[in-house]
Amino acid sequence: MRKRLIYRVDDVGYTPAYDMGVNLVFDAGTGCSADVMFDAPHVIEELKILKEKPWLSIGWHRHLWESPVLGDKVPSMVDEEGRFKWRHRHNEFRKDVTYEDALREFEAEMRLCYKYLGRYPDIASLMDSDLPMEKAYNEVVKKYIPAYNIFSTDDKTPRVRKADPKWADKNIISVHIQPDKDKGFDLKYFDEYDPLSKMINLKWTEKEEIYFYGWHPGFCDAHIMAESRCNLHRCKEHEAAVSEEFKKWIIENHVELINFRDALYGTDEFQQHLKEINSPLWIGNMTEE
Repeated sequence: MRKRLIYRVDDVGYTPAYDMGVNLVFDAGTGCSADVMFDAPHVIEELKILKEKPWLSIGWHRHLWESPVLGDKVPSMVDEEGRFKWRHRHNEFRKDVTYEDALREFEAEMRLCYKYLGRYPDIASLMDSDLPMEKAYNEVVKKYIPAYNIFSTDDKTPRVRKADPKWADKNIISVHIQPDKDKGFDLKYFDEYDPLSKMINLKWTEKEEIYFYGWHPGFCDAHIMAESRCNLHRCKEHEAAVSEEFKKWIIENHVELINFRDALYGTDEFQQHLKEINSPLWIGNMTEE
């Protein structure tokens, strides 16, 4: 029975400190895919690094927390400080965005991606919304990105998603790894936060699911502390991602790390990379019991 897993690294491009940790996860051979925030402060520098790591798949991680690529050229999206009006806390402001501004901004984000990465993202998820901004986003996704709505959620995920029929037979399953709703990322529960226990608590069946989960395994800094509820927790996720315990679990359970292109098209890119660097995480280096 094949046990395939995609470790998706989220919020890529956020800040220099965050990406410093993220890149160590990629170098460790555990991070398989980069979900990039194209509006983030460090995204250009990070895209240049990702260009040298073609074995990673790339996703569009569209939080829209930071600053539009087009700045004040999209006035319905930007505030007086040059940031998205809603940032982390006021999603209600998104309803005021015009279709025209959103279309220009999302097109610009894709041009930025292509300029520094040399290609467009591999995957994204469409937005189920009638807001003009989301209609513009969906149009841009369909124009530039070959695969979207590719996964279904597991039975523990509150917000149910189903893969589009085109991709349903790939059996790509998103694993629910969020902390308990009553605790969230509240720092008073920080000592209880244990990402590794969820990372290694996967059970495959004869359906040979392709599991993936999205983590934030970078370093924290003042900007993230000020902006994000998920802040110091990122450091624990980083420790877990590069830990010997995680690698040991992968090896002992013969877990096959892959990227999203491998999952969708049957390629073997990520494993070939592990083979080339003679990583113990390469499936060919795992001995049968």
